[in-house]
Amino acid sequence: MDIWLIILIIALSLLALAGIFLFLFLFVAILPGRRNGEMERYRFVRFAHRGLHRDGSQENSLSAFAKAKESGFGIELDVRLSKDGELVVFHDPTLARMCGIEGKVIDYTTEELANMSLGGTEEGIPTFRQVLELIDGAVPLLIEIKMDTDESGVAERLLVELEGYHGDFIVESFNPLALRTVRRARPEILLGILSCDYMATAKYRGKLLYKLLQDLRMNFLFRPDFIAYDKTGYRNGSLRYLRRTFGTPLFAWTVRSAEEERDAIRNGFDSVIFEDYIPQ
Repeated sequence: MDIWLIILIIALSLLALAGIFLFLFLFVAILPGRRNGEMERYRFVRFAHRGLHRDGSQENSLSAFAKAKESGFGIELDVRLSKDGELVVFHDPTLARMCGIEGKVIDYTTEELANMSLGGTEEGIPTFRQVLELIDGAVPLLIEIKMDTDESGVAERLLVELEGYHGDFIVESFNPLALRTVRRARPEILLGILSCDYMATAKYRGKLLYKLLQDLRMNFLFRPDFIAYDKTGYRNGSLRYLRRTFGTPLFAWTVRSAEEERDAIRNGFDSVIFEDYIPQ
């Protein structure tokens, strides 16, 4: 066979492989789940970001959750592990901002965390079990898995805690590996990826992983049922593609005024994760 013919065949084969890879990267990797019907009951819920922490209540406190429940809002909350392997409801990995104490949440037991002061109040850090008992199915929960490098096992513990809970809930995380763990163990649970414009932040800029997360190209790990995206990121091409082609439900975070809520809805989001105001 003529050497130039062999070269041509090899070149065409490589070109075809490159085309297949590009197709998979651009379209297949970001495909969502196909459970929009099951998501309908959550699509227009307004979720109080870390509860209604107004008028003396602190974020992720039992009183903030009680106020959201009384007002009929859904509740967004964060879960992470304590030293003794229990789930507690707290946003930051460290205690300095909310409790004025050095160290990480995972450095303390649930009893020690419960005796700390949230934002100078008499409330301590609640366990996830306490929150479930308080809400008792009254309003939907949007549960964010916080999983830092020293907190493996959060997703597995969450699944244990949710056994027997009969209220409505959906689960989200910035970490697709945590969501894949949930998907494999409990495929019926509705899952959403959290994302934002990582490249706008200096510490993430130029890092391939965060560019992939920003453009939702890790969706293949678990196929999300909804997307929770920074309210300013509505121009993201992947986000718009999923919305227009598949009708994937979109939640905007974190919305802090009625005007921002109107902008989010106008820009294609179905609902909002809000704080600092009361949606009407």
